Amino acid sequence: MLIEHRVYTLAPGAEASFWGTQRERGEHGLSPILERLIGTYATRSGEADQIVSLYRYDSFEDWQTRLFGLYRQDALQAYFRSVRALIKHQESQFLVPAPLRELTPHWGNGRDWLPGNGPIFASPRAGCAMEELTLTFSAGGVPACWEAMRQCALTSDPVVMADLCAGFSSIAGTLNQVLLYWHYPSAEAWSIHRRSLGESARWNDFLRALAPFGVQASSRLLAPSGVADMSPMYARA
Repeated sequence: MLIEHRVYTLAPGAEASFWGTQRERGEHGLSPILERLIGTYATRSGEADQIVSLYRYDSFEDWQTRLFGLYRQDALQAYFRSVRALIKHQESQFLVPAPLRELTPHWGNGRDWLPGNGPIFASPRAGCAMEELTLTFSAGGVPACWEAMRQCALTSDPVVMADLCAGFSSIAGTLNQVLLYWHYPSAEAWSIHRRSLGESARWNDFLRALAPFGVQASSRLLAPSGVADMSPMYARA
C-alpha cells in the first residue's frame, strides 16, 4: 500500500474557481484516481490557498498507471488547461501506514478502505474538519517516534486516540516525517481536542522523548471538499 500526499498552492483567491473546475469536469473523467482517493481538503489554518489530497494506491506502478493514463485522454485536456492555470506550485510525497495497528484504523495493518466501500463518517462533510499534524525529525527520528509511542503507551491515551483516523510516515519527498490525522465534526470540536491534547501527560512525555531527534511539530486544519466525489469518506447529505 502506498499513500500519496499531494499539495497544490493556488493563486490567491482561486479556491472557488478550483472547486468550480472540479464540478465542471463531471463525475467520471478522473475515475481512475478518484477510485483511490482518501480525500481532498482546503486549508483553513497555516498557509492559505492550498489544496491537500490523500490517495491510496496499491503500489508505485498502480499510481503511475492511474495518474499518467489521465494525461493522454483528449476529453480531459480542457479540464487540465483550466485547473493548471490556477495552480502556482505543486508538491507530492509518498507515505506508508504506521506500524502500530492502533494508528491505522482504515489503511494499513490489514485495513484497506476505498471509496467503493461507502462513507466512513456518518456526519455530512459540511462543517467537518480534519487536523493534519506533521512531526518532522532529524535522521532516525521516525523509528524513534514509533518506539516512543510504545514506551509512553500513547495509543492507550483516550485523549490522543479520540477521533484519530490515520497515521503515516514519509518514504519519498520530504523525509523523516510522521503525519497524524484526526477527524472532527466541527471546528469547535477540534479546538476542544487541541486543548485536551496539550494537557495530556502521555502526549507531553512522548514529545519530550523525541527531543534528541530535533522534533518539530506543525499542524493545519483542513476542510473537506464540497465536491462529493472528492470527499468520499463523508456522508453526502
